[in-house]
Amino acid sequence: MKITVNEQNLERVKQFCYLGSLVTKDCRSCHEVRRRIALGKQAFNKKRDLVRGSLSLHLKKCMVKAFLWSVALYGSETWTQQKRRYLTT
Repeated sequence: MKITVNEQNLERVKQFCYLGSLVTKDCRSCHEVRRRIALGKQAFNKKRDLVRGSLSLHLKKCMVKAFLWSVALYGSETWTQQKRRYLTT
């Protein structure tokens, strides 16, 4: 299928980033989940010095939630779920 906008053909791609989320041709979220986990780790590593100090465990947990989970779970409401099929032989 060709899509034309203002007399120009749109390029067909396997994946693209839209509003911070990775959209793939097959509409699966496995690549987006892996990418988000990596981005969460990066965000946490940038703030790691704050967690190393003599803060209470409760405050450290709150910081992990703020730095890691907010980045890692951004856009998770749009992720697709699929039932895994395991082969038994």
